[in-house]
Amino acid sequence: MRSTFDELQKELSELRALVASIAPVNSALAGHQDSLVRQYVLIRRRFDYAAFAVALYASFEKFIENLVGAYARLESRRVQYANLPPKLVKKHLSRTAEILSRGHIGEGRYEGLSELAVVKNLLECLNGDMPYTLNEAAVVAHDSNLRAGEIEALFAAVGIEQVCDRVRRADALLEWYCATKELDVSPQDGVPAAIVEERLKDIVERRNQVAHRGGNPVDLLGADAMSDALGFIEAFSKSVFVIAVGRYLQGHHAALGQGIQLPQRQAYKKGTIVVVDKPAQRLFVGQPVFVLVDSTGARWGRIQSIKIDDVDVDVVEPSSAAAHGVGIALDFKCPKGATLVALGDEDDVVWSRPAVAAAPAAAASVSAG
Repeated sequence: MRSTFDELQKELSELRALVASIAPVNSALAGHQDSLVRQYVLIRRRFDYAAFAVALYASFEKFIENLVGAYARLESRRVQYANLPPKLVKKHLSRTAEILSRGHIGEGRYEGLSELAVVKNLLECLNGDMPYTLNEAAVVAHDSNLRAGEIEALFAAVGIEQVCDRVRRADALLEWYCATKELDVSPQDGVPAAIVEERLKDIVERRNQVAHRGGNPVDLLGADAMSDALGFIEAFSKSVFVIAVGRYLQGHHAALGQGIQLPQRQAYKKGTIVVVDKPAQRLFVGQPVFVLVDSTGARWGRIQSIKIDDVDVDVVEPSSAAAHGVGIALDFKCPKGATLVALGDEDDVVWSRPAVAAAPAAAASVSAG
């Protein structure tokens, strides 16, 4: 799943480069000696906007579809087909039948598919085979552009309910909202639902307007408004991603009793440093660790440093003396009282592998005692 968000960030970065180039390029063209070049500035503005509107929505839609598909694929590895969410089983069956009946397999969004593969996958599912392969095109199918209601339906089908309501309290969207509104304190009820719905609707309608009106759109966005739209999409997408990751970590690690439970004793520096009981298994600097957050999914990262009795260490063994607990510095904020979970092995679904072996970071500045 991590790769889906990485790809979106790469595409949004390219769009930011486009937006940043608009003013300096137009300024250079406006002073050009050739009158034809000067006339091109107005034309370029329209087509820059059109390209931006189409590309922003396309990247967003691809991200949502890929994230839903990746999550469903991961669930199919651990859950028998009959035990998948009923909405998913029903949608997979009906949409697969629709794909076959329409006769467009191998074309457009179904490029690369064959009737034989689609039927074979469905037969594996209905026969209760393990492993089996879902027809991803059926899983991510939707009839309308991705306004709030359609996004809700896509995620609800794979078992993640009320996504657009939950994102309103997610860290990334709250940070975007507070920055946009110049607020010092996040609203307790989260980002207003109407803001989320209207922002998604606006991006969809701007894309559709360009598609329907071609190179002559109205109500063009300026560079600042484009940057704001990019900021919203990135914050919304990251928030949705965090919710999906939370469900993955719950189902694939926490619910299976995997990982090393690390109950908190104390927390400092807004939860970036926590004191935990001495672990029953080995801990080390650079180890992947996460905490589940009921309302918004999860927070995760790696252990940055470890301290025992005010002494920096790279590793904590079960036999280590730690009468006053173990101090752990994190690269995320752990909610007060929440239980951290450390993984004994890497999980490439969520964590990027370190480029080099982890080295001790700045030591936890609070003694574990």
